Amino acid sequence: MLELRLRQLQRVGRLPSDGERFPGTSISPREIDARLGSATDSGLARPGTPEAEAAERVREALRAREAIEAADPAFEQLPLQQIRRAFSLDDDEYFLLLLSLGPEFDPTLPRLCAFLQNHFERQYPTLALVADCLSSPDQAADLRHLLDPAGTLRASGLLRIDEGRPTTPLMSQAILAEPRIVRFVEGQTALDPALTPCCTLERTEALAPPILDAETEATYERMVASATAAVGCPWDLPVYMLRGPDGVGKRRFAAGIAAGLGMRLLAVDLVAMRGLYSTVGDGLRVVLREGRLQQAVVHLHGWEQLIDVAPIPAEGQVPDPSLAPELVIGRTLALAVETHPGVVCLGVAKRDAPAPRLPRRIETIDIPVPTAREATRLWDRMLPAARRGDDAGSATLAEAYDLTPGQILAAVREAEQRVAASAVGRPPRLSGGLLRVVVRDQIRTRLGDVATLIEPAWRWDDLVVSRDVSVQLLEFINRHRYRSRVLDEWGLGRRFGHRIGLSALFEGPSGTGKTMTASLVAQELGLNLYQIELSKVVSRWLGETEKMLGRIFDEAERGRVMLLFDEADSLFSKRTSVQSSNDRYANLEVNYLLQRVEHFTGVAVLTTNFPESLDDAFKRRLSVRVTFPRPLAAERERLWQTMLSEPRLPRAADVDVAALARTFELSGGLIRNAVLRAAFMAASRERPLDQSLLSLAARIEMREQGLLVQGSPHDDLAALVGPEGPFLAAADDAAPAKRPKSPRRPG
Repeated sequence: MLELRLRQLQRVGRLPSDGERFPGTSISPREIDARLGSATDSGLARPGTPEAEAAERVREALRAREAIEAADPAFEQLPLQQIRRAFSLDDDEYFLLLLSLGPEFDPTLPRLCAFLQNHFERQYPTLALVADCLSSPDQAADLRHLLDPAGTLRASGLLRIDEGRPTTPLMSQAILAEPRIVRFVEGQTALDPALTPCCTLERTEALAPPILDAETEATYERMVASATAAVGCPWDLPVYMLRGPDGVGKRRFAAGIAAGLGMRLLAVDLVAMRGLYSTVGDGLRVVLREGRLQQAVVHLHGWEQLIDVAPIPAEGQVPDPSLAPELVIGRTLALAVETHPGVVCLGVAKRDAPAPRLPRRIETIDIPVPTAREATRLWDRMLPAARRGDDAGSATLAEAYDLTPGQILAAVREAEQRVAASAVGRPPRLSGGLLRVVVRDQIRTRLGDVATLIEPAWRWDDLVVSRDVSVQLLEFINRHRYRSRVLDEWGLGRRFGHRIGLSALFEGPSGTGKTMTASLVAQELGLNLYQIELSKVVSRWLGETEKMLGRIFDEAERGRVMLLFDEADSLFSKRTSVQSSNDRYANLEVNYLLQRVEHFTGVAVLTTNFPESLDDAFKRRLSVRVTFPRPLAAERERLWQTMLSEPRLPRAADVDVAALARTFELSGGLIRNAVLRAAFMAASRERPLDQSLLSLAARIEMREQGLLVQGSPHDDLAALVGPEGPFLAAADDAAPAKRPKSPRRPG
């Protein structure tokens, strides 16, 4: 077509003829007269001329193309045809796309473009060239929409223009091919390698149906049915916002829509995508273009993590609400989706993540964590009975942990890798103990930076508390053991909810056994105990503390672990009257914690030495409140006896635990410290643990705690060191004779 147009323009004088000596270096007066005059190209070409030969070649090319299209069933699967169909290109858009691709495949075309534009430097197509070849001069402006930034060609990333010369008019700017489109036309139709760090392309033909509860399964079937009915016009479907924790099956829902449409699924990690491109808009344009090239449903996940990266205003600067990250990124997403005719799914993990404002309707679908019944079926599917050990019952595993489908699959794969080396030549059988260790390691990894796993180190015999405390602890344990009978079998779950959490406050002076009791309760319930490190949770930045606590509660619910908040009064303090912005933000933080504890479905224990500083509304939301008083004399005697009951401990016959209990009003923690201190003193003197050392250690503990003790501290020091101690002995020695001064060296 370009060759034909060249011959036509030469005939009417708009381009230099074949006899021109230096074409392209100057513009001849004849060309100016032809362009300004009435010379047109409506005349017929004379037979035997180059123009007639070019016209005949155009007709032959069209006939050959029509023959191939009619005879070859794979014609529609050619890359160029896929592009034209996927992006609904009209004839002008398709011609411009071919013109941008031509110089990448035919070395003749750049020189031809330069000759057609009468300048040796313009070896590229332009919109002016297209106007010259396809329309009359008065219709050239009608082609400007082809290169509009919001048009199909540029907005979809099918071609680009050289914007290096801003003073050049749009009609004369170079039209360049996109490298990805060039590779696709060459036949590299697989997923673009440049997108592999943030994208995954999945087939959906042979997907097994997901295992869901009745309500969620009905939602899933309705969604797939609407997608199936929209085959041929998927842009009529809404943008699906799929909400649920990581691994719950959001991608599986999106794959169901793709299967209903007979398409593949392109899963996109938005956070990773942002790291690959300078702006979110550039990345979205590329991944949405890839979705259309691959004929895939696009699933974007990581939305809430993307908008969490908020700029922190400088001190004294009022943040501009119009620059909130969710608004800026939401507008960018809206512009990208507006020109995308395919299906888009948006996966978010947080229930409170704001929905973007899009031109298309948004349908929000909440995907819950599987119940024990669905989790049992998931374990059966992902770990068949033939690969399970005798102690790896699916029902037992489902009851032990609240895991998402993705976490169950990750646990099975990790367990298989651990036993693969010892099971050469046969499928490995996975034991229940190994699977529990793997799940426990996964939970520890997710909570490891903000929580510490408390290893079991005590027995119930080590705990000495009053009868009232024992009764309350038994109630706390029974509320967890019999929750299924009360809520499910007796029907109270219909009134109070089937997923009721368990929270307790252990209050009392330091050393009364609150942390030890929490560990013993966790052992009794078969739960791992994680102590939250408040220094890593509390943040000075607004909203960061709530974000971290929300993550902790979510992981604890899914992992079926018990949380221990030591010194909880630092978090759950009373709300104050608002005198400044700091007070308002502190109250918001407490409000969030109150709501989170009330809706927490796991087990949590909070300890405090100052219960009066806790917010009253928080106390009302607790399941059990246990007060640990200072031990009485009888309880102190049992504590001394328990601490000194180790059979290998060298204990003198004069030890009187009753006298120690009467004389020293110590808590259990201080008694433990006194026994340990006395043991070290006995070891340094190479003597058994006797009454005098225990009394001395107890006196020192009381003095260090600021308690009233009779006697002088110097007496305790002398008894601690002993008359033969090295420090006192050194003090009694005479001062050594002064050493003579050494003579000064000359120089």
